[in-house]
Amino acid sequence: MDTELLRTFLEVRNTRHFGRAAENLFITQAAVSARIKQLEEALGVALFIRHRNNIQLSSEGERLVSHAETVLLALARAREEVRLEDARSSQVYLGVRIGIWSNPLQQRLHALHREAPDVALRIESRESGELIRKLLDRTLDLAIAYEPPGVPELESVPIGRLTLRLYSSRPADTLEEALAGNYVFLDWGGGFARFHTKRFGEQRPPRLHTNLNDLASDFLTEFGGACFLPASLLDSLAGRGLTPVATAPSFSRPLNLVYHSSSAKRAQIDRVARYFQGVEV
Repeated sequence: MDTELLRTFLEVRNTRHFGRAAENLFITQAAVSARIKQLEEALGVALFIRHRNNIQLSSEGERLVSHAETVLLALARAREEVRLEDARSSQVYLGVRIGIWSNPLQQRLHALHREAPDVALRIESRESGELIRKLLDRTLDLAIAYEPPGVPELESVPIGRLTLRLYSSRPADTLEEALAGNYVFLDWGGGFARFHTKRFGEQRPPRLHTNLNDLASDFLTEFGGACFLPASLLDSLAGRGLTPVATAPSFSRPLNLVYHSSSAKRAQIDRVARYFQGVEV
């Protein structure tokens, strides 16, 4: 199957518009329509439900999305590895759970870059479920995540720990005041949600609920309030007027490096893993 058909399908899915998809792909709208029709005929299903000014994925189209992304990512990966100039170079695809990447991990990356110049890294941030899927379909070599995924094909080794503290823009805040005044709930996954409910019960709805670290800290800088953020950000957050709430409990969980048990890049994975051992986020 022509991969351009899959690329066009994903562009229409993203834009929900044949004309805008054509502009982004630098082809005509007629060509976009023809490609989608060809793909639908090849698969024997309708991929889109077309209404006037409203294009939605069909259930079959929804199921095709992850497969199309996997095929295109695998092709891009093959092209990059074939093009590596130095035959001794080792390209490793590393996935990181959204919200984890911070200065401690950045410093480990710098050390790896200085001391292992033959290792070429590609790093991307994804939700936990997507990291597992990409490890299983081999479009990722390894991932930094929370607890082990519990999937037989995947192995994991502990490399460090994530600790969250409650920071507030008001230094004199008590725990109750911090949670009541412009509180931002930053989503750190199911484990944190259970900790939050168990320790604090049913609080009134937060002013903002998000899984974007920068958005949360920027919001606090602009409007004031409180939020659970990584303990490793203590110095940088202090520069933005955010300090830990002394009476608030902290949340801590191990960080794990996860990889496929039958990976052909085990030697490269072990090299990368050594640079992230003992990291505290």
